[in-house]
Amino acid sequence: MKKYPQYELTTEYMDSKKIESDQYFEELLVLYRKKFAHRHYKAILVADNYAYEFALKYHEELFPNTPVVFCGVENFNPIDITPYHKPYFTGVVEYKDIRKNIELIQQLFPAIKMVYIMSDDAYSSLVIKDQIIEESNYFKDKFRVVFDNEIDFDKIDEKINKLPRHSAILFTSFYRDINGKYVPYHKLQAFFQRSKFPVFAINHIHLNEGVLGGFVVNPYEQGSLAAKNAFALIQGRDIHTLPVQIPRGTYIFDNHVLRKFGIPLSDVPSPSEVINGVESFYEKHQKFVENAFALMPLLLLLTTILILNVIKRISFEKELLRQNKLDYVLLNNIQSAIFWKANDGKILGCNDLLCEILEREKYDIIGKHVQEVMPTICDAIQEVPLDNLQSAEIEISIPYREKKIFSTRRTYYTDEKNHEAGVVTILTDITEKKRIDTERKRHEQFVIQRSKQSEVGEMIASIAHQWKTPLVEISAIAQELIYKRRKKSLDEEDTQKFVEDIMTQVKYMSNTIDDFRQFIKPSTKQTTFNVREAIDSLLNVLNHSVKYNYITLNILQEGSTPLLAFGYPNEFKQCVLNIINNAKDSIIKKRETKPTEGMINIELKSDENHIYLDISDDGCGIEKKNLESIFDPFISTKENGDGFGLYMARLIIEDKMGGKIIAKQKENGAQISIRVNKAKGDA
Repeated sequence: MKKYPQYELTTEYMDSKKIESDQYFEELLVLYRKKFAHRHYKAILVADNYAYEFALKYHEELFPNTPVVFCGVENFNPIDITPYHKPYFTGVVEYKDIRKNIELIQQLFPAIKMVYIMSDDAYSSLVIKDQIIEESNYFKDKFRVVFDNEIDFDKIDEKINKLPRHSAILFTSFYRDINGKYVPYHKLQAFFQRSKFPVFAINHIHLNEGVLGGFVVNPYEQGSLAAKNAFALIQGRDIHTLPVQIPRGTYIFDNHVLRKFGIPLSDVPSPSEVINGVESFYEKHQKFVENAFALMPLLLLLTTILILNVIKRISFEKELLRQNKLDYVLLNNIQSAIFWKANDGKILGCNDLLCEILEREKYDIIGKHVQEVMPTICDAIQEVPLDNLQSAEIEISIPYREKKIFSTRRTYYTDEKNHEAGVVTILTDITEKKRIDTERKRHEQFVIQRSKQSEVGEMIASIAHQWKTPLVEISAIAQELIYKRRKKSLDEEDTQKFVEDIMTQVKYMSNTIDDFRQFIKPSTKQTTFNVREAIDSLLNVLNHSVKYNYITLNILQEGSTPLLAFGYPNEFKQCVLNIINNAKDSIIKKRETKPTEGMINIELKSDENHIYLDISDDGCGIEKKNLESIFDPFISTKENGDGFGLYMARLIIEDKMGGKIIAKQKENGAQISIRVNKAKGDA
């Protein structure tokens, strides 16, 4: 304008950064109709999208036949300039290169984890929102790019402080916050200067205010180009010879801010413009240098002390780094998820396994409240008592996955003053272990029942033999009854005697069946039982089978004190039954080739804590190589044996009752020794 003093510049501020309602623009149009009704201008300059779109819409009404030169227009679309507008409109487009700025951030900060793009929802900002999001997608596989235009500026520091380490801020434009409050320029400057993360800008006007730099557009350049075009049109140049221009951006940096973040000038792209250039050390610290020479001896001593201190500190840091690496390896090789939180509930740290379980990154976990990070898990964990010696099992439903069972422990940790600072929680996934335990118990029960069923046939045969005698007796009583009735009439006393004799035999048969039913019924829980009584009740069923094979069975017990064990009585009987049947079969097999007396001895004794049961026979015996393997499944010395009997016995005695069972060789035969725990309180 200084070159053309004969022209006067009239400026109208639409103030669209602070107010942009439809009603406002309608009232503004009414005002401009009155204001410009009798004014005529040589050219119209419009700045920013609001002014440009306003001029397009009302040009014919407000400024007929007047050329318009626009600048500061983003997302320019040539289609908006209709055939009517083409003789009157040209200008300068403002193109902000978002991708180049994000590439610049990555170049200067190779370890970058997040780029936080700061904007608002004003119209001038929204016109490039789609461009920002589209260009951000080029970096989604390298680091996170977060676009945020919903900002309460009074709480901006809280939001920035939650960003992860190795973050940077890209500032686009910001006029009003989410509450509609206009943000004064000095507040933006203060924010740039106090930010703990480097701030990059895309507009030249923010340099020298705390912004590190960027690939920026220069509004002064745009204004200059627009003014030159306006005067060219005034002087008669055809508007068709002045096409719409798009000035290129330039790299510009603030050296003060580069130093703040430790970036040397050699790292910035070339060519670049640098403000606040380098001063020599002497120029900047002349008095200090002069005083330093005067105090050189003292400075030398202090320097020596500092060097020694630095060496010691480096040594400590190396040791700390080594310890941190070791802690990291240990923490992430433990097959449990671990996290620790402060007393306010914010998570301070965790291992990688917790990230896998929650399917979240560490930066999305650390620093947040535990209720926010794991709301479905938090309540279940809180039920687990602190510093409990026993782990608690909790069942957790993780979204879109099956339920998991975790063994959980929680304990306090303390600070340097030995005050409780927070809680460490350890979660161990035992879902698979619980499933395997359940399957193992089902397998054990199947083996026990299968072994028991294999003995049922023989026991039924034994019962059949035992029933023969009472059935013969009942038959004889019936014959005697018929005979006496033929001789004389029976009185009540005779009838009662016959009934009593018959009931005696029936009761014997009933007891035999009850013993059998008691044997095949599984024990549902561990109880206290008398070992001698258990063996006696078993022999009531088995006795006939032993005698039928001309085998003598003896029970020897030290003392008369009841031997009370704790376990599963029916399963215990089944073990003893299997061993006695094996001894009987061994004796029968031996008789095929050698004479033998046929003797099974059961010896019972006890000490303070255990009861001992030795079952020996004079059968074929056990080869030394088979002493251990005979307890394995599917291993049998019988021709048609299934190998489940002694395997089941070890399963019951050792796994279910916590005892011990072993096989021994004898000079003439074999011996199986069983040890079970005494019931508590039984001395």
